[in-house]
Amino acid sequence: MDRNIHIALNSMRNISSDLTVNSQNMANVNVPGYRADLVVTREAQALQSFDEFRSRVFSRQGKGTLFSAEQGAMQNTGEPMDAAIRGEGYFMIAPATGGDPALSRRGDFGFDLERFIIDGAGSRLLDTDMNPIQLPEARRIVVEETGQIQVELFGAPEGTFVPGPIIATTSAADVKLSKSIDSHIRPSNGDPLPEPDQRARISQGFLESSNVNTITALVKNIESQRKFEMSVKFISLAQEIDEGTSRIMRLPQ
Repeated sequence: MDRNIHIALNSMRNISSDLTVNSQNMANVNVPGYRADLVVTREAQALQSFDEFRSRVFSRQGKGTLFSAEQGAMQNTGEPMDAAIRGEGYFMIAPATGGDPALSRRGDFGFDLERFIIDGAGSRLLDTDMNPIQLPEARRIVVEETGQIQVELFGAPEGTFVPGPIIATTSAADVKLSKSIDSHIRPSNGDPLPEPDQRARISQGFLESSNVNTITALVKNIESQRKFEMSVKFISLAQEIDEGTSRIMRLPQ
């Protein structure tokens, strides 16, 4: 009978994990370029190795988190520092929290106090040499679709642009990606990021919205809650069956 309870408890643990993932998606529905997490990858593990007569198996969360690559809606903001990638591709960033460089679709860019370009989370945008992009004070900044930055400096004749760094982008073709423990996108096998290939096309003055579908997320929440309730009832039923069996096997007084 304890096997039934073990199965139900394992199911409740998985449902709780799925609810956490779904809640995380809903919390980031307004984050530009956010990629919705998919159901956590799991690996089956036996409680005792090399024991064919025991059926105690539990699921363990995988190291990486898969995400939806579906593109979010494009919004025309008209802001010169906003940028979005049309179709496939990623910006290359140095995360504000530290760690290895990562990929991102977030394009709500601005400047920090040192005039480095950062996104809304504080991560620095990288150029094709994998260095943070730093720009001087300028009258106007133009970002070409290839990622080339053109700067119109103060004091220069109007309409005179100076080439600046090139925003590093990659299509990450044939590379399996997942979210690391810090929620940034990197290759699943732990390899370094792919080299910038500049295949992505950038639209200045646009923002890509999150690809989280709120209706789908709400429906998943309801379904998970019902499954959780069913598991609780299953445990209660297993207890009743166990108690009933004990009464049948009890010797008469």
